Amino acid sequence: MFARSLCITLLLSLSFVVAQDQGNTTVLGDLTISGVLRTTKIHSGSLTIDGSMSVTQALSGESIQVNHASLNVLQAVAISSPTGTLHVAGELSLGGALSTNGSVSASSFIQADVRQWALKYHDDFEGQTLGWSTNLTSSCDGNDHHLAGHCNQVQNEVKKVFSNLGEHKFIRLQARYHFLDSWEGETAFAKIGDRIVWSDVNDVRGIHPNTLNACGGEHPDTKISVPIDVTIPHTAETISISFGSTLDEHPCNESFGIDDVMISVR
Repeated sequence: MFARSLCITLLLSLSFVVAQDQGNTTVLGDLTISGVLRTTKIHSGSLTIDGSMSVTQALSGESIQVNHASLNVLQAVAISSPTGTLHVAGELSLGGALSTNGSVSASSFIQADVRQWALKYHDDFEGQTLGWSTNLTSSCDGNDHHLAGHCNQVQNEVKKVFSNLGEHKFIRLQARYHFLDSWEGETAFAKIGDRIVWSDVNDVRGIHPNTLNACGGEHPDTKISVPIDVTIPHTAETISISFGSTLDEHPCNESFGIDDVMISVR
């Protein structure tokens, strides 16, 4: 009668003992269940489940190991993975601090109900210049390199298409623009697609001859590393970014350089 009421088949070891008291069942030994067990509560020093387990209320223990778990709420002192990588499919909400011995990777972070910028690309031109319309780079000090620059022919504009941006509503373009040598009122610009989103003008005529010459030729450089920071609405998977100028002389006489191009989304 005991086996029929539980709708299970019991495979008993020699040390198996059952004691019943006020609706509770105590098993001193091993209990193997082939089938389905439904109960309101289980107390065990060690519980191994080869298949699946569904818990509608709460599951607690000093140590719980699972290959796969789907949870609405997880409260734990520590979470670890035998592979060293913990993957969370969905949103992870933290009420306090997050401590990790490795790195944290996420498609985006939400702080104070505000989705933060997710950096997708950062081109610093210290290695390859993949995807740009030119691979010509230059340096002012021999260490920090920038795209285009002194004596490099780039037809007054450099361009790249960035892809795989993921789902987003806004895009942010950041970069540094170097105005090099004898600018005489010409305009610098940055474009997203065909739209000019940033521009500036430089003119070194009349500058004191002792003004700092930081890069390029013999002319003074009054605008080095000018920051560009532009945000526009955007939802497409790809975006075209370009930088240029209206310079009309040889790049050994006047030129521009681009560095630290960063594309972020949210």
